[in-house]
Amino acid sequence: MAQILLVDDDQDLIEMNRTVFAQRGHDVKVAYSAAEAIKSAKANPPDLAVLDVMMEDKTAGFELARNLHDMYPKMPMIMLTGISKEMGLGYTFQPDETWLPVSKFLEKPVNPRILADEADKLLAAII
Repeated sequence: MAQILLVDDDQDLIEMNRTVFAQRGHDVKVAYSAAEAIKSAKANPPDLAVLDVMMEDKTAGFELARNLHDMYPKMPMIMLTGISKEMGLGYTFQPDETWLPVSKFLEKPVNPRILADEADKLLAAII
């Protein structure tokens, strides 16, 4: 199937999502930081990436999304975030080609099967 890159500093969340993606036949690579994600993406270009926002700092995922977009402009990305709740923001983020070049935003917590369904929809559009 597809090569999926999961990026989050929460190991339990990574394992839950990895299990569901693997059950669907995807090859899953994981990274626990933005720096690890860049190294992994260079070594094994993913078909899709699932990114957390808050890792090394509260906005590491935003910068990572821009870096991955520069590397692979056609690669779909899903951003998982709890930043709106964490910071008490009264709004949610939306994809933006320049500042937030992701395909989809999902608020944490996300059921792993719903995440995998969204990923499969995005992959179906490019594969």
